[in-house]
Amino acid sequence: MIGKTNVGGGGSGDYGWGQYTDSSQITFLGFVTSNKADAYPDDGTKGGKYYVKISQPDPTWIVTWSGGTDAQIVTMLDYAYTYGIDLSQYWSVGDERTVALSSMAATGVGESHAAQNITLVLMNHGGKTLSDGTTACQFIVGQKQIFNYSANSLEAGYMNSSDTNTGGWSSSQRRAWCNNIYYNAMPSTLQPIFKQFINTTGVGGGATSGLQTTTDYFALPAEKEIFGSSTYSQSDEAAALTQFTYYATSVNRIKCYLSSSASYWWERSPSSGNSGRFCFVDTDGSAANTYAGFTRGLAPFGCI
Repeated sequence: MIGKTNVGGGGSGDYGWGQYTDSSQITFLGFVTSNKADAYPDDGTKGGKYYVKISQPDPTWIVTWSGGTDAQIVTMLDYAYTYGIDLSQYWSVGDERTVALSSMAATGVGESHAAQNITLVLMNHGGKTLSDGTTACQFIVGQKQIFNYSANSLEAGYMNSSDTNTGGWSSSQRRAWCNNIYYNAMPSTLQPIFKQFINTTGVGGGATSGLQTTTDYFALPAEKEIFGSSTYSQSDEAAALTQFTYYATSVNRIKCYLSSSASYWWERSPSSGNSGRFCFVDTDGSAANTYAGFTRGLAPFGCI
């Protein structure tokens, strides 16, 4: 039987004391565990109470994805990775947060972006492996809608300035933009939560099979991650990926600028068997593909 826990201490790095009376594993506040080998008996015998030193954060670290300050969100993610906390106990797919992006110059791509507020939505619990190759991310978080410009315009861009998908996502100008220009437009106070993750994509260049792996801070979703199946992308790419829970609801595939103007938006998947096209999502939320030099809306995702 696990005894009642009496907690002392407070802030990050402090310690509390828990106890148990047999060889069971103690669970502290539902997320920090210690086993009997790390404990000692109060009376020197095996039958007494065992006091366990358990590292524990201040419980005020728990905030909502929408309501916490940037500093609180950073702290919550830090505690989650440090103490092995599963944030799905507190956050859910579909939770939204408003973030102020700074302006982005037309560096390496054809379009610039005005400073604007975007909505970042939690799209999947886990689903990507971080760059250390062993740790799963807590959540995939993506841009709910595509970029606005002034009152009535769409800020759209190309995948590559010429109609080619040779080199796939790895070599595309849009990938360089996602990992540099877009990343740096995020508030500096929030940047620490975004983790580099391992990303799988088809190779492009007219191939029908063959995969590439990249390490990204931000990317565009693949066709399988949106639709749960392959229509225009390579079948082996689709087999290597899973659908984001958020996009299993079909209406979430329709992205708008302003409040109601739906538009096309890019995916990172090269079209299978074609050297000039990438996949995109049509205005009605259906699968489509077109030439890499065409302009489409942009809605990157990252991992936290």
